[in-house]
Amino acid sequence: MRKWILMAAMLGMVLPLAAQKGRYSSSDQVELEYPLTANVVHAWLVPVAGAAATENGPQMELHLDAIIDGTKYELRTSASGMLHPGEYRAREMRLNDSKAGWYSRSYELLFTDGTHVVFKVVGETAG
Repeated sequence: MRKWILMAAMLGMVLPLAAQKGRYSSSDQVELEYPLTANVVHAWLVPVAGAAATENGPQMELHLDAIIDGTKYELRTSASGMLHPGEYRAREMRLNDSKAGWYSRSYELLFTDGTHVVFKVVGETAG
């Protein structure tokens, strides 16, 4: 009987340590998959011109002013709600710079609940 109690107590100490290691491992994985930090400084909704209204009102686009890797960008995506300013993990999704001086770029932002959204770059300001 003592062996079982001792074994249960040891297991009770080991399981939380294993869970803690899992959290740290997943944090490292997030940093590998989302190596950039997007500092969102301003967010606003813009109605989509010419789009049909839904039962919740007009279709909206979410615009962000964000600083990513030292460069100021305006980002855009379809959305029905706002985003709090703050820091979010990010990664570059697509870059097309095949024409000299022209480019198109998208970033994916990761949120604390594990969801992610792709934003298209629609503006850039020289730093």
